[in-house]
Amino acid sequence: MDWERFNLKGTRRVAVVGIGGGGDVLGTIPTRNSLRRDKFEVLIGSALWERFIVDPKPGPRSLDELDNIEEVLSETVCLAGGQTRIRGGAVPQACRLSAKLGEKVLLLDLTKGAKGLAGGIREMADKLGIGFIVGIDVGGDVLATGKEEGLKSPLCDSLVLAALVNSGVKSIVGVVGLGCDGELKPQELESRLSEIASMGGLLGALGMTQDDVKLMEFLSEGLNTEASKLAVMAAKGVRGNVPIREGTRVAQVSIFSSITFFLDARILYEASELAKVVANSETVDEANEAMHSLGIETELDFERAVERLGVTSYRDYVLRMKG
Repeated sequence: MDWERFNLKGTRRVAVVGIGGGGDVLGTIPTRNSLRRDKFEVLIGSALWERFIVDPKPGPRSLDELDNIEEVLSETVCLAGGQTRIRGGAVPQACRLSAKLGEKVLLLDLTKGAKGLAGGIREMADKLGIGFIVGIDVGGDVLATGKEEGLKSPLCDSLVLAALVNSGVKSIVGVVGLGCDGELKPQELESRLSEIASMGGLLGALGMTQDDVKLMEFLSEGLNTEASKLAVMAAKGVRGNVPIREGTRVAQVSIFSSITFFLDARILYEASELAKVVANSETVDEANEAMHSLGIETELDFERAVERLGVTSYRDYVLRMKG
């Protein structure tokens, strides 16, 4: 990957952030390592939204709900460390990586909607001298059109994509772990990647090195992320149908799941009705209602249903819904 062509500001400082939820931070590692090999200074991070089995409160968290923040960079972006916690005790996955890597990480607050996050990203980039941002989605649901039968979690990715594009900071989207979240089917993912490529939006691709795999295996210990771990397993030859989410969903894994495909964020945004419909949101609820206007249920709806039913696992949720 030729990173130099994106270094328009000449700062050699890059942010690489997971855009689909807390667990996507592990998927930033191949991109982080590639940039570092090219002598860029890299900050990794993620959206501040953990799965309900990590943080039972539905939806993303705000910076105001964190303890032990390293530095508040804007209303919606902070630097966090290995001791940063969500009030009540839940630990963001990015902070678990921070403790192991000995590096500060970025956390993105989605509660102010796409508009609030866009402004916060812009302020953060100005403050830290970030030349460009790479948003990493593990699984590929950022490619969704909204018509896919298996789509489960479109809100987080779409909101962060809209914020990145409208922040004014040069942004790239990397999609890794194709199919590892058990949402879009391989043919749906391939079709959308080809569509974006036909629009001039495919910027390159990156495979995992053996050093990437070793580091990701080390970092994944104690981390709560099935999709990112499957991407690592794909690099070691695992293929076929793999049950995830306590057997309630099946991920279709192949060697292509180990590759990060880099896309022009603006071209992807223009091709995404989901990202465009949430772009003017000022709260996460506004973004969620915008998704509803397209007839799409989201991960926020799911988490609220989980809380309402009082279940603590994916399997229990499925059983209750069937009952």
